[in-house]
Amino acid sequence: MRIKHLVPKVAAYLIGSGLLLLLLGYALSGFSIEQYKATPDHHRWYNVVNLGD
Repeated sequence: MRIKHLVPKVAAYLIGSGLLLLLLGYALSGFSIEQYKATPDHHRWYNVVNLGD
């Protein structure tokens, strides 16, 4: 009976932490969807944070 209540709590914590990571990534991109669009040059979806050239 106890595990029955544990599973929804763990699921809620995982969903919440995933949303926080999503918001953190969006904040690191400068709140710009354009940073995630693939172009032929060096900007890829995984290269959102530019530390200088």
